[in-house]
Formats: sequence, structure tokens, C-alpha cells
Amino acid sequence: MKVKFSDQYGNDVTYEVKESELGYAFERMLPMTVKMTKSGTREFSFSAPKKMNCFGAELAPGGIEALCYHQPWNEIILYYGGYSEYEDLYELGKPVDGFGAVRNLRGLVTVEKIA
Repeated sequence: MKVKFSDQYGNDVTYEVKESELGYAFERMLPMTVKMTKSGTREFSFSAPKKMNCFGAELAPGGIEALCYHQPWNEIILYYGGYSEYEDLYELGKPVDGFGAVRNLRGLVTVEKIA
């Protein structure tokens, strides 16, 4: 499944979401419009509308860019510019279009399934 994050200024990034119970839980919440918060030097985040099941989901291994879910805080995180593996951080997917564009997202962001 592919999910697109886009703002009203023409910035967008598309992720390939992994097939897992966590990925399906995320898909069931779509479409949604969110206000993202810059929660670190290289990440944006927003609260998921409800808790998601992480059973069988892979821990995020760290890397450059990723769409992740931090289970204890019920937070969806869009990393850009690098991140490290840590406990209870699960990878939802990787960008397939718009690499590096996450840093430009601003205002209200629409999240929708595109394929």
C-alpha cells in the first residue's frame, strides 16, 4: 500500500507501507488531516487517532528516512536526515517518492491511501 502525505503548498512525500497488522491498522485510519509537530531536529510527528496493534511488526532499524510508530506515546513519526533504532519504535514504511520532502511539509497535512 502507498500512502501520500501532502500539504496545501504542494509539498508531498509518498511511503510504501509494510504489509503487517500495524500497516493495516494505519490504513484503516485513512484518510485523515493532521497538524504535525516538529518534535526533533530531523522529525515531524502527530498523534494517531487511536492506539494501533504492533503484534508481529518489525522494530525500526534506524536509517535516513522512514515512517514509524512509537507505541508508548501513540505517535506517528516521519523521520528525515537520520534516526536510530530504539525500543518500541516500529517501522510502518519507507519513502518511495519525494525523498527529503518531509522537511518542507507545513500547516495541515492530508494523509491518504493512493495505491
